[in-house]
Amino acid sequence: MKNKSFLLLAIAAFLSLPSCKDDPYPLDLHTFDVRWYDDDGSHSQTVGDVLTFGVLINTTAPSSDDQYITEWDFSYFVNDNFGGILNGDDFIETNSVSFDAEILIGNLALPGPGGLVQGDVVEFRLWARDNRGTELEHIHRYVIEE
Repeated sequence: MKNKSFLLLAIAAFLSLPSCKDDPYPLDLHTFDVRWYDDDGSHSQTVGDVLTFGVLINTTAPSSDDQYITEWDFSYFVNDNFGGILNGDDFIETNSVSFDAEILIGNLALPGPGGLVQGDVVEFRLWARDNRGTELEHIHRYVIEE
């Protein structure tokens, strides 16, 4: 019985040891600043409004050669349908991505016929991937109120 208890304890101790493989370093979303401008004076979220985005993504590895961003995009969806890519890059090797965007809601190309109406949801999606396959995603939702 003592040998069985010792064996179980030894197995538990072995399984609790940290993995020898290094976990990938995360990507840091340092800044995701969204500002709403009520351009049409309605005091609600409408197609006449403007959103501005300020974004900064950084790598977190101690050495800049160990981790770098290889691709990213800033896109949008309307009611879960892909609308388009607003900005992005691929086949890059950089330790940070920074951009500013100004989006006139009424000027977005829609993924179907008609225009934006009350209740429609516009999602802005920021996505990035590094050389280790680590991904970052952040979404900002804008709901048309009138």
